[in-house]
Amino acid sequence: MKYILRCILDRVLAEAQGAGRLGENVNLSYDLIFPEIDLDDNKQLAGAANALTQALTAAKAQGWLSDETAMRLLFKFAGEDISVHDELARIRGEQASGQAPPQDA
Repeated sequence: MKYILRCILDRVLAEAQGAGRLGENVNLSYDLIFPEIDLDDNKQLAGAANALTQALTAAKAQGWLSDETAMRLLFKFAGEDISVHDELARIRGEQASGQAPPQDA
């Protein structure tokens, strides 16, 4: 990841300098610093995702919410911008072609 970002930033700096947006004597050195991965944070997130999934499954079983709402809440928790309608269409397509087992609801 660091290599990819460095390549992109080097190119942006070179283009900016070539376009005259940065002076010739500007210091172009930099360092990319990534935070340490905290395994405890990942464990807490995994536990929270598991608890949310169980709660959504129970609420669905009680008839308190639809698949669409459960998916929307799960995707929101995960911080993903996924179209629920597109995802449901993909699920139906996979089930029709035998790629995924049908979900019992």
